[in-house]
Amino acid sequence: MKNIDSGVKDKEKIKTLKNNVDVLSMTATPIPRTLHMSIVGIRDMSVIYEPPSNRKPVQTYVLEQDIEVIREAITRELERNGQVFYLYNKVENIERKTQEIAQLVPEAKVGFAHGKMSGKELEEIMLDFVEKKINVLVCTTILESRN
Repeated sequence: MKNIDSGVKDKEKIKTLKNNVDVLSMTATPIPRTLHMSIVGIRDMSVIYEPPSNRKPVQTYVLEQDIEVIREAITRELERNGQVFYLYNKVENIERKTQEIAQLVPEAKVGFAHGKMSGKELEEIMLDFVEKKINVLVCTTILESRN
């Protein structure tokens, strides 16, 4: 298990790669250390008090699993040239679930990612997602990279 400060160390490592790198950290709940750093002036802090005026409301549905609903949701997003995160937390079955999604929506370019993969594997998959070589990413809710 990673040390709780490893995220801080990772961010500091990124900043050492170039001397002109800006790092933006976002959180809904600031951790005490970060809050303290902003109060004493070590870090800048911006607070967003309200959502953008043109933001569409989030729609959340709780349903029993229905492959037709899943197919429709993925297809609708792909038709608008969007991408999909399909959350699936069973690492031991994630490849099988990825194949199921690929069969369910054959026009999708489906990949998977999870925290037990190496940092290099995760980086390659995320680059493929950013470059839209993958448009449906089956992944766990917690992704972490390893050195």
